[in-house]
Amino acid sequence: MEDNQVTCIAVGILREMKDEAVFSEYRAVAADAIAKHGGTILIPPSPPTVLDGEDAPAAVVILEFPDKESAEAWRNDPELASVHDQRNAGVHMDILAVGL
Repeated sequence: MEDNQVTCIAVGILREMKDEAVFSEYRAVAADAIAKHGGTILIPPSPPTVLDGEDAPAAVVILEFPDKESAEAWRNDPELASVHDQRNAGVHMDILAVGL
């Protein structure tokens, strides 16, 4: 990615594991679904270290997209609805996008 290109970082905050088997199945297809809209997984789901504050989520995942529109297109792509449903069946996760 060029230095002057604006990127969007998406942060997935895994609050609760509902079904590890379903989430593992989701992870097997997640990278391709993210890549469809130019995204990459920078940091796979990993337990965070609390630097300030009290509570940490179970895990955090960091994604990068070329821009906010690409991140939104990934989330709203009707062809990926079943992939997102699979993630939601496996975990309770908040996903936030930060970027221009």
